[in-house]
Amino acid sequence: QLTGRSEVLYSNYLDKNLMYLADAEIDETAFNSFFGSSVLEYAKFYTNVFTEGFLRPDALGHMLWGPEVETCLVKDRKWTQYIAVGANLIANDQACCKHASEQVRTRTEHFYRTMPPQTFLDVNRREWEELHTRLNGGVPLPASKMLAYPFPNAPAWCAPADEVLGHA
Repeated sequence: QLTGRSEVLYSNYLDKNLMYLADAEIDETAFNSFFGSSVLEYAKFYTNVFTEGFLRPDALGHMLWGPEVETCLVKDRKWTQYIAVGANLIANDQACCKHASEQVRTRTEHFYRTMPPQTFLDVNRREWEELHTRLNGGVPLPASKMLAYPFPNAPAWCAPADEVLGHA
């Protein structure tokens, strides 16, 4: 209503130098993107994209507001739409790729400092057990009656903390 427009480009743009940053429907493969399900991570990346588009319109305009960028009604926006544009930007623009890489690196370091993989697993496993208790009407279940926890070895899949944080 602020803009009087009912359509938005998949890139979040309404027009050159006019971006629409608002949440959309989390659909299909949204959780498999580097945003995860975080609106904040999405907003961080696209504010960098906006700056790059403003500074380099000739290089990025065709991917952000050009005629080949698909549109949809604002009310029909989906995460996979701007994830696809983000993936295209990352694949085809060095600066956008660097922004995404830096964002993932920073978030990964923060995650390792605040909740390392084993700690995350321990918390997540407790939540798994709490879910089974809820499903059982509030009565705790013995582990033998619960569905097997799906990712018991997840911390082993992760890089060692000193590799991520640069020190032991």
